[in-house]
Formats: sequence, structure tokens, C-alpha cells
Amino acid sequence: MTETGGLVIALLAAGSSRRFGDEDKLATDLDGRMLGLHASDALVELPSAHRWVIVSGPDHPCADSWCEAGFDLAVNPQAAQGMGTSVALAAQLALDAGAGTLLVALADMPFVTAEHFQALAARVSKDALLASHNGEAPTPPALFGSDHLTALSQLDGDRGAGHLLREAEIVPCPPAQLADIDVPADLPRTS
Repeated sequence: MTETGGLVIALLAAGSSRRFGDEDKLATDLDGRMLGLHASDALVELPSAHRWVIVSGPDHPCADSWCEAGFDLAVNPQAAQGMGTSVALAAQLALDAGAGTLLVALADMPFVTAEHFQALAARVSKDALLASHNGEAPTPPALFGSDHLTALSQLDGDRGAGHLLREAEIVPCPPAQLADIDVPADLPRTS
């Protein structure tokens, strides 16, 4: 832990995947691995005091692999109300842990590299407010210093941290790495 309380990581995976169809998109195969494991694979080597995956229930198909990689599952009983509730839970976990900085990543963004996560984590400070940028708007992965955790813990519904991210310093990342998978057509085509 650093003097600011250390870095903690929250991987958000509690979405309902309604637009993806009947299948859980995070359990979909991507390059021989479940889609939801790619982000955790990229985060696993990042030094952190705690790692959580925010889920809607403990029986997620990726749960065993996440736990084996050193992530704890944090069940969001309000997940159906929107991403804001998952961000709020992550922030509350960070506050309870005395964290100095919270890195928020999305499990449906499988192309973000370990190098980009490291570039964000290199900027740990209590007033950090960093975001990635997909060419249209600031987006996760994002880094929030402890100065912002109380505000994040009060989010609810579908309103995530977008209003804070608009004020964030941008950490460069190729937009293709920030693609998220919402519908089956978003998956890379294999030949």
C-alpha cells in the first residue's frame, strides 16, 4: 500500500446483456477464452491491495476463473437498476478498504491491454481523475482518487460516472482497444 492508501481494482460485470440476446455475453467464446476473462487477464498482474468483480449474482460462468485469478466477487443486488449501482458499490468497497485510488474497468471491454491499465495505475494519487477516450467521449477504464470516491458511492441507476469523466484527464489509448461488446456483431469476425 502506498501512503495514499493503495490502488484497488473493480471490474464491472453485473450488466444484464439484454442487447446481446439470450446468451450471457461474458461467457461467449473470444479467441478460445470466455469474453469476460480477457479484461481480468490484463488486470491480474497490476499490483493492487484488492481486486473485485462486481456481479449480479455469485453463479456467473466466469466466477471460478475470476476467483482463481485473485479477484473477489462482490454481488450487486441492485444491478438491474443500472451501471451506476455497480460503480457505487465499487466505490463503497474502495472506501471501506481505505483505498487511495480506484481503477474501474468493464468486463465487456476485452481488448484493453495490460499496458494501458499500467499507464492509468502509474498515476495513483488521492485527487486522480483519469479516463480513457474512444474517439467520441471519455470512457472507462478510469482511475478515481480517494477525493472522488464518496461522490461515486452515491451513484444510482443507469447514470454512471460519465459526468465525472467529462472532467477527467485523458490517458491516450487506441480507440480499437476500447471497443466494448454489446451485440453479437461487435465480436471480431473469424475466418
